[in-house]
Amino acid sequence: MTTKDRTTIGFDRRIDIEWLDAAAGRSAAGYSRAEVREFLWDFLDGVVGGDTVHSARGKTLTVLMRIWVTVPAAAAPLRTIAVKLVRSASSEERLAIHWAMSIASYPFFGEVAGQIGKLLTLNGEANLSQIVRRMTERWGDRSTLPRAAQRVLRSMVQWKILREGKAKGIFLPPARRVALSGSIAELVVQAVLVSHGGGMGLAKATSNAALFPFEVHLNAAALRKNRQIRVFREGDQSEFIELTAR
Repeated sequence: MTTKDRTTIGFDRRIDIEWLDAAAGRSAAGYSRAEVREFLWDFLDGVVGGDTVHSARGKTLTVLMRIWVTVPAAAAPLRTIAVKLVRSASSEERLAIHWAMSIASYPFFGEVAGQIGKLLTLNGEANLSQIVRRMTERWGDRSTLPRAAQRVLRSMVQWKILREGKAKGIFLPPARRVALSGSIAELVVQAVLVSHGGGMGLAKATSNAALFPFEVHLNAAALRKNRQIRVFREGDQSEFIELTAR
């Protein structure tokens, strides 16, 4: 990720899972960038208001396109894999694929997810005000940040990744975590590396806080067959992974 990628919030709209499915479906079917854009523009008509690129519909379209079509360069190898996997994926697998593309394309989304995961582990719930405070410490005091963080959370609720608590601004974990293995597990771990911008221990990657909705079952032997990821041992003999293509 470039420095700009890591300072631009970008993901500032509530995105419904059905919209992501539509974007992924067209991408997987091999439609051109212009064709996908035109389809999604019409798809959102009457669902999200506005008729210009700066309207709510235009901004929503921009987010969808960056996740599935005009992805950042670092996420391009991930997208190549994702469009193949999504063709035969189950609904839960599609959710994991969308999640991978979201955290790889939008570092802000990935960091919000990470903060949510940490708070859920600590407290069993995530508080919007705490998330905003933590994100402000990392991203700076911006007028657009609280609303963007709220829209990320609202997206996760719509995806059934989070549940709303009884008190306003309180969010609870999903009723159950989705178990991932094989190629889908490799994809989400690769997305964590893209979002992180560097390598990390294998155990840390598979249990990363940003993957709180999932149980990732993956070992070094499987990852050594993945051309996008390099696996090697550190001094303490634990496995360390990093992207081979940058």
